[in-house]
Amino acid sequence: MEAQGAIHRPGHTGPVIPKVVHFVFGLEEQREPFHFVHYLSIESCRRELAPDEIYFHHMHLPWGPWWDRVEPHVILQETGLVAEVLAADYSGGAVPAPYRYAHHADFIRLDALIEHGGIYADIDTVFVRPFRPDLFDRPFVIGAEPPVRDEQTGESRPSLCNALLMAERGSTFARTWREQMAGALNGTWSNHSGFLSKALTEQMPDEVHVEPEVTFFSFSSDPSGLHRLFEERHPVPQGALSLHLWAHLWWARGRRDFSMANSGWCTPTAIRRARTTFADLARPYLADTSVGIDRRTAAPSTLPPPNWLYLSLDETSGYGVAADRCRAALEESGIEVDWIPFIPGGRWGLGYEPPAALDPTPLPAAGSGQVVVAHLVPEFLPVLRRRCPDAFVVGHTAWETDRIPEHWIGCLDAADLVVVPSRFSAAAIGSSPVSTPVAVVPHVAPEIRPHASRTWEDIPADVSVFYTIAEWNERKAVFYGIEAYLRAFTAGDPVLLVVKTSHRDWRSGPPAGRRAVEPGTSAWSLAQLLARHPDPAPVRLVTRDLSDDELGALHQRGDCFVSLCRSEGWGLGAFDAAAHGNPVVTTGYGGHLDYLEGSPHLVRFDVVPVQDPAGYPSYAPNQHWAEPDLDHGAELFREVMADPRRARAQAEALAGELRWRYRPAAVAAAFRAAVESRRSPAGAEG
Repeated sequence: MEAQGAIHRPGHTGPVIPKVVHFVFGLEEQREPFHFVHYLSIESCRRELAPDEIYFHHMHLPWGPWWDRVEPHVILQETGLVAEVLAADYSGGAVPAPYRYAHHADFIRLDALIEHGGIYADIDTVFVRPFRPDLFDRPFVIGAEPPVRDEQTGESRPSLCNALLMAERGSTFARTWREQMAGALNGTWSNHSGFLSKALTEQMPDEVHVEPEVTFFSFSSDPSGLHRLFEERHPVPQGALSLHLWAHLWWARGRRDFSMANSGWCTPTAIRRARTTFADLARPYLADTSVGIDRRTAAPSTLPPPNWLYLSLDETSGYGVAADRCRAALEESGIEVDWIPFIPGGRWGLGYEPPAALDPTPLPAAGSGQVVVAHLVPEFLPVLRRRCPDAFVVGHTAWETDRIPEHWIGCLDAADLVVVPSRFSAAAIGSSPVSTPVAVVPHVAPEIRPHASRTWEDIPADVSVFYTIAEWNERKAVFYGIEAYLRAFTAGDPVLLVVKTSHRDWRSGPPAGRRAVEPGTSAWSLAQLLARHPDPAPVRLVTRDLSDDELGALHQRGDCFVSLCRSEGWGLGAFDAAAHGNPVVTTGYGGHLDYLEGSPHLVRFDVVPVQDPAGYPSYAPNQHWAEPDLDHGAELFREVMADPRRARAQAEALAGELRWRYRPAAVAAAFRAAVESRRSPAGAEG
């Protein structure tokens, strides 16, 4: 019996839509390895649809272990950017440049379907069931989606979604849509795609079949739908054949207007223990490192070690970035690491918490040999100990004055091992009554690679760029670095200071309003500094979030990193700058001396009692930090400017040493040795 509405073309004895699949990817240079989500899309397609062929349309080829798994199963098709999109007017700002790749892909997918026929799917699609046979008997298939807001009128309009399409070769509907698409490309997100396709279905209903939302888009693209996918656990509706993940709305870590999730939540390290809709779908596609081993009968020596749990902040703070690198290094060393991200929330009573569906605590009883690394401030350790009483808890932290806070003593004693990145932090803990053993394991050096960001291209090549990256607070003392720079140079000097900092000046109360420049903002404080100098050298203040690519490009464009801080536990900004081969002018006091000791660019200082105008509760008058000599800092700035080649040569020699000494394999080996020495019977007794 024929499916209702099925169309058979003359001369066809079988389905009109061929069983081939198209993906479009790599319209920009690939600077990150092929992600597990993209592997999942192709591999779930292979398993569920068993297509005859998979075409992979690309400009730039992917790379990495997940790509290596699927490359043998795809047919590579080179493509290029679309002239109509390059010529379009995006001056309205509705589609920022980083998202316009999607519009190029809108055209490429139709061209592929017209030429070959088959199925097109966005590469954040998860195939969950074989497609019904009747769908292959249609000339063109598209799925419904909820009404979409028109950026020009503000009104919600009926729309279809082109994230999954099916078409016979040379489809009349596809050709008509393609012919009209350029004329409908008006600089908004959906006019040429969802809105135009909806209008065409009404004009030519015999040439297209519209599937209900549940078939391809059963989890909506709004915050509620994404929450159901990534933070809750729900069954996939019976009528769903594939799911679209709407990755452009949440992929970047800094974007949280639709979801707290980001691409890091969709990696094997986060998926293994997560209790979410997405994790349940993805887990069958994870590599099984213990294939062939029956844990019930195998001798203990043959069992793979249990996964380590790694708890860390899901953000781009120093804690977050250092944790990302350490976790990756441990994984590369062969340890199976399950990542538990901490996001803002109150369930743990400390301002951050794991998403409920990703929280593994309380852990099972003793005997599992579970290592739990808490790369968090020590206040979390007693809570973690209560939730994981039998685990081997490693507290990974840092401290930046000569004495730790009094309340940290009990916190650190809740751990079995404390790991800190510097001798300075270890000495601060060692001078306290803390009984937990302390190991010094440095942070991992950044990966040095070219960056494509054009953020700094407007800076003339003959301008020397001094730069700093830090929050505007009393300890980081960004204001001291600015003052030294203003003493060193005037407006006539070919220099620029780039200050990447927080919008807020954390030394004072919050701003009263929402203005960019008002008391309580870093812009206001900068204005006060500039007003003291009659002819100030230029300063560029950056308070927005910068992508990893933009930060890397700043290290590449910068000529000298500056930080007249009061102290550091490690100093990730200075560390990354030094690893990039840039001179670092910084205060000669703190944990950063582990990698900058002997540098000719250390600023003299006096040791003074801690005074924090913000009243940060972990600081006390019996602690000490540095008061840098601003005139000496200005002198070192001028010295770097006077002989930049010499300063650069010294810095590049150091950079090679740092990148080797703090390479991922070396840091992971040191971390594992520290843990195993304390877990072994001899270490436990010692």
